[in-house]
Parts: sequence; C-alpha cells; structure tokens
Amino acid sequence: MIILLLAWRLCASQAKAESEDSKPAASRDAPAPLAQSGEREGRLPSAADRAASLDEVVRDALEGNPDLLAAFAELAAARGERRAASQWKNPEISVEYGKKRVRDGSGELVGKGEAQNYLLAQTFEFPGKASLRKAIAERNIEIARLALEQLRLEIAARARRLGVEWIAAEQEARAAREVADRSVTLIAMLARRAPAGVQPLLDQRIIEASMVEIETRAREAEERRDNAAIALNILRGKPARAPLRLSAPLAPPSVAASWESLWGAAREANFALRSRRVEKERAQRALAQARLESAPDLAIGPFFNQESSGDREKTVGVAAALPLPLWDSGRGKTDAARARIAQADAARDQTLREVEQELAQAHASFLAIRKQLERYPVDDLSRLREGAELADRQYRLGAVPVQTYLDMQDRYLAATAETLRTWVEAHERFVEIQVITGDGALWSASKTEERP
Repeated sequence: MIILLLAWRLCASQAKAESEDSKPAASRDAPAPLAQSGEREGRLPSAADRAASLDEVVRDALEGNPDLLAAFAELAAARGERRAASQWKNPEISVEYGKKRVRDGSGELVGKGEAQNYLLAQTFEFPGKASLRKAIAERNIEIARLALEQLRLEIAARARRLGVEWIAAEQEARAAREVADRSVTLIAMLARRAPAGVQPLLDQRIIEASMVEIETRAREAEERRDNAAIALNILRGKPARAPLRLSAPLAPPSVAASWESLWGAAREANFALRSRRVEKERAQRALAQARLESAPDLAIGPFFNQESSGDREKTVGVAAALPLPLWDSGRGKTDAARARIAQADAARDQTLREVEQELAQAHASFLAIRKQLERYPVDDLSRLREGAELADRQYRLGAVPVQTYLDMQDRYLAATAETLRTWVEAHERFVEIQVITGDGALWSASKTEERP
C-alpha cells in the first residue's frame, strides 16, 4: 500500500510539471508591451511608448532631413540669379585729366594749362536681351524647384521603405524568439523527466542543436531591424540610437490604375522628364540669346570738357558709343547653343526610354508579387503559428516524434521570413511606381513649405 501511494504521488507531481511546461513560452516569458508595462507600474504611457505610423515617419523625415538644406540653397541661388538678370547695368563715369601746352608754328611756347574731360554713360541693351536673360533664369528656378520636389519624393520613399523593413524584421525576430523560447522550455521539461531510455536524451540533444539555427535567425532579423532603425533615425535628423517603434497593417498595397494610366502619368509628372523638358526650353532661350549676342548695346550719356591754356574753353554735350560687330559675329556661340538643343533632345529621348523601362519592370514585378500574396496572404502566418504551437503540445504528449516538431517550427520560421520578404518587396515596387510616376500622394500630406 505504501508503495502504491508513493507511485501515485510521483505520477501526480510529474503530470503537474508537464502541464506547467505545456504553457506557451510567449505567455510566460515575453515582456508586456510598453503601454501595458507603464500601466502596470502606475504611470501613463509616454509618447515614446506609442508606435508611430509610416505616415508619421515620412513627415518626420521631410521635416528633419538635412539634405533638403542643399536643395533649398540651390533654389535660393537660382532666385538670386533671377533678380540679378532683371537689373540694369550700372552707369559708367569716365574722368580724364592732363596738362596742355600750346606752341606756335616756330615752336615757341604760347600758353599752357589744364585739360579735363568728364563722361557719364548708361548702357542700354539691345531690345530682347534682358527678357531672354530673365527667361533663362526663370528656367533655372524651375529646374531647382523640380530638383527639390524630386528630393522630397526620394526622401519620403526611402523613409517608407526603411519603415516597412523595420516592421518586417521585427515580426520575423519576434517569431524566431517565440520558437526559441518554446524550445528552451521544452528542453527544460525533458531534463526534468525521469530517464526512460535513450530516446528522450537524444530528443533533448536534437532540440538543443536546432537552437543554434533558431538563435541565428533571431539575431539576423534583429540586426536588420536595428540597421533599419538607425538609417531611419539618421534620415529623420535624429540620434542614431534614438528609440523607434512602428506599426502598420500587413496588408499589401494596391495599384488600381492600368498600365496605360501609369505610363501617361509618368510622361506628364515624372521629375526627370519634366526637368528634361525645362532644359530643352532653356536651351532654346539660350540659342535666341546667342543670336542677339552680336547685336550692339548703346552707351549714351552727357559729357563735359574744359581746357585752359591762356583762354578757357568749355564744351558740354551728349556722347554715344556702340561696338561694331566686325570680328566677333557670335557664330561660335550660336553653333554651341544649337548643339545644346540637340543634346537636350537626345537626353530627353533617352530619359523617356529609361523611365518607360523602369516603370514597366516595376509594374510587372508588382503584379507578380501581388498575385503571390493573394494566393498566400500574410494572414496565413497565423495558421502556421497555430500549427507550430500544436506540434509543440502534441510532442509533449508523445503523439508526434521530435522530427515532426522540428519540421513544423522550421517551416513556420521559413514561411514567415519569405512571406514578410515578399510583403517588403511589394511595398518597394509600389513606392518605386509612385516615384517614377511622380505621385505626390507619397509625400504631399507632409509637404513642408518652401523656404525663402
């Protein structure tokens, strides 16, 4: 009877230990979210505890990125050139002073004195020169403004890409840590069991060996997450190690427009094509300016002349001067301007082909990725996670072998990594399409005002 009671107590204690071990590792060891931990400590969650959205990250990047300062400076320089192009030339004053000696026919000195000459002249450009110069300066302003808008779009696109990479890496690292914690708990359970042959020991060693790959996966995912956070902080003008938390739905983006609509939008709004068109207009204005280069500018103004060599003579009048286009007819500048127009045409055609190729590749890739995500959506990861937890419970009960447990954990992690990588690629192609088509929806909601 005593032996039966001892055996019953031993079985009861072992069953209790196994029930404790069968609890999910995430529910026992995973830390609570920051907001919940703050409530548990008796304080309200701070702003740093709240997860930021992708739109907020884009807005921060556009407001705090230091690279925009160079674009603003370039725009300010172009505006300064426009003001300089609209100004008149400064008037010129000429002063002449000398000594005068007067001799008769025999060479005797008759008188001596001073000679003075003063001239004030204002240059008037040939009609059309000033307007062409201002038109060229206005095209430079337009090119600088397009460069600023393109930089904004690229910064917004990079911020969104980094945010998506952070979210995917965080999800992958969380899944790997979950499997690692589950395996650690399972190893501890096997170690506490009474020896029942060599198979439990071999199972324990097999699971311990699998921990190396699981920990490597978790570490690599955490490194990608931290690298994305550092790059995103630098892009936002914040300290590299500033805390960062992001949240976004794992639904893939969608492009409802057809290829014809996207290509039409790219031809009209792509920043590179718009810049090429403005460069062509600037080259045409430069050709007209070169043709007027040899046209003479008129300098006119009053003059005063005074001579005193015995008698005092004064002369007051108006003087005019203009160059004669005898040697420099401006033909070389005209030929150079024509060559720049041809160069602008070639650059525009090349850019048009490059934009069409990039958009076609990005659109085709996005459609393929979208089709894959529709067939195997991100929501399927929850079912794989449930399968991994089921394999853990069934192995503890002895219903499945250790290889089935390991295969299920490995497939869960591999599917999670591949699905999240595909999700990131979908967002990358989507953002690339927005950049190519000049879609302001990527950044217009957080567009900063142009600085003077």
